[in-house]
Amino acid sequence: MASGEMAVKVAFRNNLVIFVFKLFAALTTHSAGMMAEAVHSLADTGNQVLLLFGMKRSKIPPTDTHPFGHGKEEYFWSFIVAMLLFVLGGVYSLMEGFHKLQHPEPLQHLYLNYAILICSIVLEGQSWLIARRSMGKHSSSDLLRGVVDSKDSGTVVVFVEDSGALLGLVIALLGTALVSLTGNPLYDAASSLCIGALLFVMALFLANEMRKLMIGEAIDPVQVRYARRIINGHDHVLAVGAIRSMQLGVADSLICIDVDFRQELHDHELEQTIAELRDKVQKTVPQLKHIFIQPAAVVARSEG
Repeated sequence: MASGEMAVKVAFRNNLVIFVFKLFAALTTHSAGMMAEAVHSLADTGNQVLLLFGMKRSKIPPTDTHPFGHGKEEYFWSFIVAMLLFVLGGVYSLMEGFHKLQHPEPLQHLYLNYAILICSIVLEGQSWLIARRSMGKHSSSDLLRGVVDSKDSGTVVVFVEDSGALLGLVIALLGTALVSLTGNPLYDAASSLCIGALLFVMALFLANEMRKLMIGEAIDPVQVRYARRIINGHDHVLAVGAIRSMQLGVADSLICIDVDFRQELHDHELEQTIAELRDKVQKTVPQLKHIFIQPAAVVARSEG
């Protein structure tokens, strides 16, 4: 099982369990912060289903109407996930928070909140660790850049969701603690508002990342450099010109390369050279499933 798919399945299982616990606690204690967290976990659970659906759809083979395959299905459903997180999670949490500000009521059985929040942190932490490992070996300082540059939408969504969920749990725990210490239920309402704002930020970030992938984001620059270097190193190549690329799915991409070949090459030699270069590039960068090498005059020699 791919690491990204495993991260999504673990997140689905944990979020479903956490939602049941949080809902029970919210109905028992009348906590707005806990209810916001319950809705957050419900949205996350539904999101995992959509992510798995998108992963399955993305594996449909190419057809006449979709000759480059269905890889971007995963990006589309990840975008839908971001929108649902915005609507179901963020909007509800803010509405619940404002309602409790206007109509505060004392909280009951707060020990349930503490127990369930701590258990939820443990379960979310497990899911987060799996998603973190799926992100690859990025240092803490490079992690945000790794999230932005990643083409694996499922892993990115789960990692961002789990990171936000852990932060939301800490906010809910802090709100519960302040209510316990002061007896003021407004702290609980404030925690719900903070969770809503957090979900808005997460949703907008994910929506923007998925938008870039859906409309045709370029592939990893490292892969482009590999392709340029391989082609530049061939004896029949004078220069490499423009390189245009597009991410078509998690492990599928397209690249178009302008190459200035030696003029003395015969047609069959040119065709043989292009086929050889295409084979070398694909073996070096397996994600490049669609490689188009176009003979073209290059004004200046490109180094790579």
